[in-house]
Amino acid sequence: MKGSEKLTANEKQQLDEMLKEHSELSYAYFLKELFREIYQVNDYDTADSLLEEWIQLAWSSPFPSFHQVAKTIENWKAQILQYFLTPFTNGRIEGTNHKIKNIKRRAFGFRNLERFRLRVFLECTGKTYKNQVA
Repeated sequence: MKGSEKLTANEKQQLDEMLKEHSELSYAYFLKELFREIYQVNDYDTADSLLEEWIQLAWSSPFPSFHQVAKTIENWKAQILQYFLTPFTNGRIEGTNHKIKNIKRRAFGFRNLERFRLRVFLECTGKTYKNQVA
């Protein structure tokens, strides 16, 4: 689901109508947007208090899936908050791994390791590579 700031006027109107009709969905959307706001904060202490507030709100949610998310966030809270001390993530590596797995899946496995390597190189870097065959 798009962030509220990226919605067009028509999408905002549709969202408002949908949230008015389904109050439970409105609470879930509120929690989603509140969680996104945590990552707009620049300091550890504020992020810690906002994350703790979000966890409490998630536990009070009527959705059991949010209870599971709250539990997971509690278990990984220290690691999540580490982002606010050193704002680095492994997102780029995870994305590359995902691309490689998709390449492998689409090809139903490569019989030739060199062709697999070339396909990964092409799709993950966007550069071309001239295979020099002797």
